[in-house]
Amino acid sequence: MSLVLRTPDLPRAVADYTGVLGFECRQHIPGVLAVVVHGPLQLQLWACGARPGRWEHADPRDTGFAPGHHSVVVTHIHALHASLRRASLRGVRTHVAGTQPLHASRLDAEGPRLQPWGAWEFAFHDINGHVLHCVDWGLPQHRPAGQMLLDGDPLEDGA
Repeated sequence: MSLVLRTPDLPRAVADYTGVLGFECRQHIPGVLAVVVHGPLQLQLWACGARPGRWEHADPRDTGFAPGHHSVVVTHIHALHASLRRASLRGVRTHVAGTQPLHASRLDAEGPRLQPWGAWEFAFHDINGHVLHCVDWGLPQHRPAGQMLLDGDPLEDGA
């Protein structure tokens, strides 16, 4: 599934997703859009100033950029979180304090949480302030070892 995000500065957003969060840029049309992918998560980054294409029309209610809270359904959420976490923990060279993991706070360290409604979820934010809420409605075998089921019974091996 692909999520569409608007960005006021497309080159900066692409650099953040690829350089900080470990996404791969699959397509980039400068000044218009970029498609970035990290495992099961695919995002379309659209420049706010991009002119509409052949079929799209500008929205007269559009007053500019505002970051939003977006939900996207993914698979293999634990592996996705681990990969994003590794990328966000990479050290960044600073002149003041040497090499520091400056982006670690953008992603929950605890990992995906099992919600009462049966979905695994975690969130992270990008450089523009968008909050991306990842949701996995996967089967029970995606639970980490030792995780409790909703009724309180421990998950057995091979479940």
